[in-house]
Amino acid sequence: MEESEILELPQETASVRRSDFPIRVRASDGRVFIVLLEVQSRWEPQVPLRLLEYDVRHHLKTGLSVLPVVMLLTPSGSVVEYFEDGGIRYRFRVVSLAAMDAREVVDRGNPCLMPFVGLMRGGPDVFQMAEEAIYGSGLGRSDKADLLTGMAPLTGLLDKDLPRKLLERRRDIMMESYAYELIKKEGYEEGLRSGVQQGIQQGIEKGTLNALRELILETLDERFEEVPRNLRHDLRKLEDPHELKLLFRKALRAESLHEFQEALERFLD
Repeated sequence: MEESEILELPQETASVRRSDFPIRVRASDGRVFIVLLEVQSRWEPQVPLRLLEYDVRHHLKTGLSVLPVVMLLTPSGSVVEYFEDGGIRYRFRVVSLAAMDAREVVDRGNPCLMPFVGLMRGGPDVFQMAEEAIYGSGLGRSDKADLLTGMAPLTGLLDKDLPRKLLERRRDIMMESYAYELIKKEGYEEGLRSGVQQGIQQGIEKGTLNALRELILETLDERFEEVPRNLRHDLRKLEDPHELKLLFRKALRAESLHEFQEALERFLD
């Protein structure tokens, strides 16, 4: 392929469905078509019909040929690659990560593929190699942080221990990713144990207030080294999750510890 670009098509109404990634591709022979990439953590029986709907919408909208693809993140025994009903016969492609060889992907060395390695065949055996490939790549620090942070919840679909070990080893750089903040807010440790991530409200119910406080203190420790005991004590007085979220953002952006303390004192007044 000579060129590809994300195709952003406007939604006509709030109820219009959208595929995960509609991509307009220009091939080396000049052909232009759309790849509809639907990412599924687990197979669902309605996937073929949903993909057919996306296919028809984009074909009517653009007049271009459509190549429908489902990327399946976890193994399933009920996967199909076609839909038949009456006069309708619809085919699409399924890319199952569980069928891909993790070592081959690691050997290719593309850091952007490494977050998916834990979901591939033999992934746990080369997981740390994939992690090191990201960390040692020539990408910018923020890109590395995003890839490593994305690696944790993806791998957590199949394995509970590998994401924890990744967090222990790479927390320093992962903290710089905005996705890390979201994972912390959703109570990621509890999410791994229960297999669900229900968002900030459920995270609060399961003790995320303490997690937010700890995240703020870890951020301050990392940025300013010495955090006074009285600041730690004052931070524990706050019980409002919204205030703690605002303070976490302040901890990331404050030019000095004094600036953060002033913000904290305003919440305590």
